[in-house]
Amino acid sequence: MAFKESTTIAHPPADVFAALVDEAFNRKVTEGLGGTLVAFERQGELTGPVSVTMVRSVPVDRLPEAVQKFAGKFLGDKLSLEQQETWSAPGADGSRTGQLVITVAAAKTNATAEQLLLPVDGGSSEVRVTGAVECRIPIVGNKIAQAAEPRVSKVLGRQAREVAAWLAQ
Repeated sequence: MAFKESTTIAHPPADVFAALVDEAFNRKVTEGLGGTLVAFERQGELTGPVSVTMVRSVPVDRLPEAVQKFAGKFLGDKLSLEQQETWSAPGADGSRTGQLVITVAAAKTNATAEQLLLPVDGGSSEVRVTGAVECRIPIVGNKIAQAAEPRVSKVLGRQAREVAAWLAQ
């Protein structure tokens, strides 16, 4: 299932990016969702290309209902999500392009996305995300992917609020 979302954050791209690839920020966001940041590794400096790999343990009850029903029967009360991000160096205007892959191996599900971090007039940033969710579980896979896709908007909105609150500190 494909998705396309965007949101605006009232901070410049360099600041937004620094938060997005910060271990403490990602730990806070994960814990705020009731999960645990199990592993985090960042390679590269903020002035150039950056890659991030993290593993999160997420409670099943925070996932879409279709996933909860399946996971509760077969996978237990927590799922492990591996997230890999690869970001370009900043452009002259501070913009960046990122590739994102989230894998939930136990649920045979992955999400891939392209992220654009763009400057907006007034010193703000726009985050655009375009991608798709795929679940390879026979019979229920399409239902799980369909249930996950609308959550992208909620996740992006929450991320924007979390980044804004983090940077306001």
